[in-house]
Amino acid sequence: KIKATPKWANLEKIKEIYLNCPSGYHVDHITPLTNKNVCGLHVESNLQYLTAKENMRKSNKFALE
Repeated sequence: KIKATPKWANLEKIKEIYLNCPSGYHVDHITPLTNKNVCGLHVESNLQYLTAKENMRKSNKFALE
């Protein structure tokens, strides 16, 4: 995550997203940080909440795969 966090990232917003994650959910990177086709950033606009089951199923896959 450190390598994927640009200097302009809003670290307070990212922290807030993690702190407000509902019980039973994971914070997921919409565009994975590591994938054979894409590399996402660790920024607030690339984060979403997914149930634990959905997140485990998604793994590091990207929608175009």
